[in-house]
Amino acid sequence: MSKNPAKVAIVTGASQGLGDGIAAGYRARGWRVVGVSRSIEAADEHDWVTVAGDVANPDTARRAVDLACDRFGRVDTLVNNAGLFIGAAFTDYTLEQYAQMTRTNLDGFFWTCPAQMERHLLSVARFVRTAAGWCS
Repeated sequence: MSKNPAKVAIVTGASQGLGDGIAAGYRARGWRVVGVSRSIEAADEHDWVTVAGDVANPDTARRAVDLACDRFGRVDTLVNNAGLFIGAAFTDYTLEQYAQMTRTNLDGFFWTCPAQMERHLLSVARFVRTAAGWCS
């Protein structure tokens, strides 16, 4: 590893939409990126590796942080972009839909913090959380 290694980002929800664009933007600027998503294609490139999994599962966060540290030596930024949208009025959500949305949209960010603390990264990493609302 060089004296000044490239910066490293973990981007959740990186398989499509905003997350895919964010990951591509970081890579275009010379960053190394770990992309995380339930539906992401496997990748193992010099600047792009992926973790397939549900961010609501603590193991997925741990695998992403471990992969970033083991492969690239650090984590500079976590972009917590994974999110679930249910195309219905909030008042029409079932309890299971609400629970699923909460697990993805909130728990996914929560689980990355203990994984990063174990690697002593909280003092150096930056966190970005994207969010979408709903209207009914």
